Amino acid sequence: MIAGADANDSLAIGRQVSEALVQTVRSLAGRPRYLLAKGGITSSDLATKALGVRRATVLGQILPGVPVWRLGEESAMPGLAYIVFPGNVGETDALTAIANLMANG
Repeated sequence: MIAGADANDSLAIGRQVSEALVQTVRSLAGRPRYLLAKGGITSSDLATKALGVRRATVLGQILPGVPVWRLGEESAMPGLAYIVFPGNVGETDALTAIANLMANG
């Protein structure tokens, strides 16, 4: 993990990482089967800044505390399954478990 010298530096690093992820998602050549975002701020930035989400339907939870959205028609990828994985949720193997569930289901 990269941390800044103080809280402001760490926040600036987080913003840079989030912006890089936004640019990466915007530049995807194809449409993924689903998108999983880890962390609340990152999830929000990817949804609103990269995908243009204004509306989404919550389909349920893939794991406790991890909702799955279906993106609205106005978004860059209408109907896409978007998994919002909060930063403070899940065990160490939770991301792997979700990837396995999505691959097999």
